[in-house]
Formats: sequence, C-alpha cells, structure tokens
Amino acid sequence: MKNKRYKILGGALLAYALFEPYWQQETKYHIAHAQIPQSFDGFKIAFLADIHFGHTLKNKGLSKIVKRVNDWKPDLILLGGDYITFKKHIEPCFDELSYLRAKHGVYAVMGNHDVVEGLEETEIAMQKANIKSINNSSLWIKQNGEKIKLGGVGDLRTQTQDIKKTTFDTKFEDYIILVSHNPRYVYQLKDEDDINLILSGHTHGAQFSFLKYLSKFVPEFINEKTALAYLTGKEKREGRDIIVSNGVGTAKLPFRIMTRPESVFITLHSYK
Repeated sequence: MKNKRYKILGGALLAYALFEPYWQQETKYHIAHAQIPQSFDGFKIAFLADIHFGHTLKNKGLSKIVKRVNDWKPDLILLGGDYITFKKHIEPCFDELSYLRAKHGVYAVMGNHDVVEGLEETEIAMQKANIKSINNSSLWIKQNGEKIKLGGVGDLRTQTQDIKKTTFDTKFEDYIILVSHNPRYVYQLKDEDDINLILSGHTHGAQFSFLKYLSKFVPEFINEKTALAYLTGKEKREGRDIIVSNGVGTAKLPFRIMTRPESVFITLHSYK
C-alpha cells in the first residue's frame, strides 16, 4: 500500500514539475532610493532573462510574454541573456522579441549560451530587432532634464567584464543600473563601483526552490562559486539592490519546482 502511495505522489510531483515551466508569472518589485531623480519616480522597467527559445518556450509562448510586457507599458525594457540554447533558434527568438516596445527602448546583454552558440549571429539578430547591446557598454537614460545611468557587462563565464564602461562618467549621486547575466558578478564589484541596482538571470531560480536555502549552510567561498545566495528574488549586498530572475524558459532539464518562470516588472521610486 505504501509503495503504491509513493508511486502516486512521485507521479504527481513529476507531472507538476513538467507543468510548472509553462506556468508563467509576473513578479513585481518596487525600488526606492534617494539617488533616483524625481523625474524617474514611477519609472517602469521590464526585465526578461533566460528565454532559451525552442525548448519549453516557443513562438506562441514568447509572443504572449511580449504582449504582457507591452501591455504594462514599461518605460524601459532590459534583456538578461541566454535567448537560445541552440543556434538554429536565434532568428525566430529575435523575430518575436522585435515586437517589444518601450518609451526609452530595449537593451540587452549576452548570456553564456548566446556566446557559445553564435555571438555574431545573435548580435546581428539583435540589431535587426532594434534591440541595443549594452554588453560592456552604457548610456544615460534622460527624462525631463534628469538622468540615470544604464550599463551592462559581458557574461562572466565566456566573456570579459569592463565595469569602467559604465562608471567612467558617473558621480556618487547618480543612480546606476547594471545588467549582468550571471549574478556571481556581484562578488567582483569593488566599493568604488557605485552600482545601485543589479539585474541578473542565469540561475533559473535553480529550477528547484529548496536549493536557495543551501546558502545558509555552506561556507562563503562556495557561495561565491555558486551564487547560492543570489539564485532568485530580491536581495541586498553592501547597499546594492540585486534582483535575480527565475527566467522565462528552461535549458536542459524541462523541470521546475516552486520556481515559476517569470517576467520581472520593476518600478523605481524617489524619496527625495
């Protein structure tokens, strides 16, 4: 009798784990900071990471996500890398992403899969989709005479990272947003790197929620190697806000348990 019960429970858990990758959610965060200019109070940022087009997420699913993002009417859209798992999916993925719309544009960094599978092809597809790269690059986002800085760094595993391309023309009082595909980059930042908000993906939320609790039991050097403390959600490190997305797709194993795929919606608030 017990064996039958275990088989039923195991089958139910497997069925749920196979279902959850298709159960998309919207996760909303509110970030308040004294360095956010008054003109950016209520500024809306949509963040998508780890699409991995062609696996659990195909044209119809990505089209729905794009529509959901556009319906939110974001001021800015940021993409966190790993758009595909296999090279053949680069063009169809960016065909769908080309429909993203935001007042201040759509900006992106590369992920490890994009670099390995076809960096040049991804860059070309990105340009055709009117998505601008901020890989080791930056720009000022301006509104009503005020501005915030947006920058990005290359993938931690497959590229170099040049944070100076983001901070070279900033002052302490500027609000700076950095996109890094891999959240482990937070350990590379120095005190003088005055980054206020870091957006990352890569981890997929570990795809199994219990893994995030391991950070409480492992030594710090293991944490730095695996970023267990930054697998999912909003965290704080040395005064910086860090948001790590579960991603919207899956790679390799098409399973998720209590780490639902998500589109991240962030609203900035000034409390001057």
